[in-house]
Amino acid sequence: MTDKKQDLKPSKKLYNFKWLNFARGGRIPAFALLAAALFLQVSDPQFLSSFRDRIFDIYQQSQPREAQYPRPVVVIDIDENSLLNLGQWPWPRSYLAKLVENTTKSGAAVIGFDMLFAESDRLSPNEMSQNIVGLPPLVQRQLSTLPSFDGIFATAIENSRVVLGISVSPESIGANNLGLDRIPSFALLGQDPKPFLRNYPALIGNIDKLDEAASGRGMISLDQDFDGIVRRIPLANRIGDKIIPSLALDMLRVATGRNVIIQTNENGIVGFKVAGTLVPTDTRGRIWLKYAQYDPALYISALDVINGTVDDTVLAGKLVLVGTSATGLKDLRASPLTSNLPGVEMHLQLLENIWSQSYLFRPDFIAIFEWTGTLMTGLLLIILVPLAGARATLGLLVFISVTAIGSSAYFFVYNSVLIDVSYTLFISILVYITMVYANYRGTEQERTRIRTAFAHYLSPELVKRLSASPDSLVLGGEEREMTFMFCDVREFTVISEGYKHDPQGLTHLINRFLTPMTSEILKHNGTIDKYMGDSIMAFWNAPLENDQHRKDAANAALQMIVRLAALNAKLREEAERENRAFKALRVGIGLNTGVCIVGNLGSEQRFDYSVLGDPVNLASRLEGQTKEYGFSIILGESTATAIPDYAMIELDLIAVKGKQEAVKIFGLLGNEEHAKRTQFIEAKEAIETFLSLYFSKNWDEALNKLNFIESLNPRLEKFVTLYRDRIRTFTITPPPTDWDGVFRATRK
Repeated sequence: MTDKKQDLKPSKKLYNFKWLNFARGGRIPAFALLAAALFLQVSDPQFLSSFRDRIFDIYQQSQPREAQYPRPVVVIDIDENSLLNLGQWPWPRSYLAKLVENTTKSGAAVIGFDMLFAESDRLSPNEMSQNIVGLPPLVQRQLSTLPSFDGIFATAIENSRVVLGISVSPESIGANNLGLDRIPSFALLGQDPKPFLRNYPALIGNIDKLDEAASGRGMISLDQDFDGIVRRIPLANRIGDKIIPSLALDMLRVATGRNVIIQTNENGIVGFKVAGTLVPTDTRGRIWLKYAQYDPALYISALDVINGTVDDTVLAGKLVLVGTSATGLKDLRASPLTSNLPGVEMHLQLLENIWSQSYLFRPDFIAIFEWTGTLMTGLLLIILVPLAGARATLGLLVFISVTAIGSSAYFFVYNSVLIDVSYTLFISILVYITMVYANYRGTEQERTRIRTAFAHYLSPELVKRLSASPDSLVLGGEEREMTFMFCDVREFTVISEGYKHDPQGLTHLINRFLTPMTSEILKHNGTIDKYMGDSIMAFWNAPLENDQHRKDAANAALQMIVRLAALNAKLREEAERENRAFKALRVGIGLNTGVCIVGNLGSEQRFDYSVLGDPVNLASRLEGQTKEYGFSIILGESTATAIPDYAMIELDLIAVKGKQEAVKIFGLLGNEEHAKRTQFIEAKEAIETFLSLYFSKNWDEALNKLNFIESLNPRLEKFVTLYRDRIRTFTITPPPTDWDGVFRATRK
């Protein structure tokens, strides 16, 4: 039994390892994001459905419905011109009676009013006889005997096929429920549709005289979405057990003379059959409008109809809507294509949708299809991104996006089906970004560990470069102009003797020296090549390019001298406090600029990022010459020419040991500000005059000039002594007649 348990342990560890390996690459946060997104898609909050509707608006804007000609619907428009000529609204209903009579004579198939007549006409003579205070009794009797405008209007309605507008009310207060019992019943096919229709508590109808004369009555209420746009119109709602048709639906019933059938299944309403043709809706009995562009030519002024100036062919056989575009009557709506449309335009669009059978479809299963698309795309990315990498899966994401958008556009254009892929694509992009970011974070953490481990050995810039591009760790180099520095402690052997019994103290001293020197080099964009005991080798303009590498190197050297002075001051205080001998640290710094090979140099087993070339050797030789000339910093001519405004003094024309070619060398004392000091200018001019005498072999005057230079500044003592010894040698053994002034060094 024990052996079996032991056999099971490795497999359990292997399982745990596989799980941890699978969970890497950001899969866990990506799974959490996908799960939250799928839950949100199922719950479908208002902001999400509103965003989806905006996407569908873009579809319609890019491909509006193409209207079929001849257009089946016209609008008799109570426009601004009609109000200007016939007076403010409401008009006497005798005007509307004339409108109905003339429209009927022109052969209109049916007339639908996008307005309510919930009260008697106050302009009717019988109403005026009761409402005008102080009217003489005779006049009052005469008015009351005149025909009622409501009666005239009702007669005109009765002699035509008119569908009056009614409105469902969300509140019982103010509703009159007039004509509710006269609404014809629907034929039913399948289950009871009432549970799927929106229920309202009451109805606002028309006065009985008009309603009894009408051939039909239909809802003029429009459902606006959250943003005020009319996208869907219910073909029917209900008040209790009574199903209320829309204005357009009842106009079609009256026009065709056929009863409307509601077809329903267990999931909800399938559609409404009009004259044997099914008008598909969503499960709640709403139809998505497929809008055509607003066409003002379909609008006929009510003034022209009432005056009888409209050609009969304009209205013959048409479905006629009566509405208003006048701004003051405030019946304005918005569509996905246009804002501030007359409200009657929505009924016009609905009638044309049904007449031409050009609907928009969004079946319920589409939502399931969209949810499945989000799930599958998200899972595919979660699985593949860590395996295939960000670049390959980016191509996959682009392919999925193009395919989804193309398919959605295809189904809209050719099948009028609304499929929303925007949410799926948005979540897919979020999942992709989450996983790429997680991988990036993991890579950054790995790079941070690399930087932490190697920052003690390499320059920060080099560590950054290597961690960013590990593939650069190969043998090879590139040719580049660079500036090189060699820094060495003078008389270090003597200093070491003082620590012969304290090697730890010597190590501590060297560390205290190298730390500020290194800090200044790195601060001025330099790269430490290597430490050699008490010496430092550094370079500029690699691995990163630096256009002012000569100036940065010079500034670093000057600041190193300043930091060394501060260190010496501390060391002196410590020595005095401990009552021991003090010896100041002094350095020599050589700077030179030239073209070298820089890169990973070494063997296949081990290599180093370093430089190779003659300018490097010259920089090393110049550092060695600092003790000969008494200057802490000596520059090669190629470096000096790049900083002409700095405080520099030409020292010699010298061929360093191991080289035949001579170079001018310069002693660097300070920056531009130092170069403006009177003491420096005087010393520089004196040395330039001396060198002119020296190279012209005018030994006596040259010696006199050296005496003057020595009196100017005791720090020039080594420089003066060096040239005195040379001149004395030349007076005993004169140089050859073709002497070029070059001093050939015999020591490094």
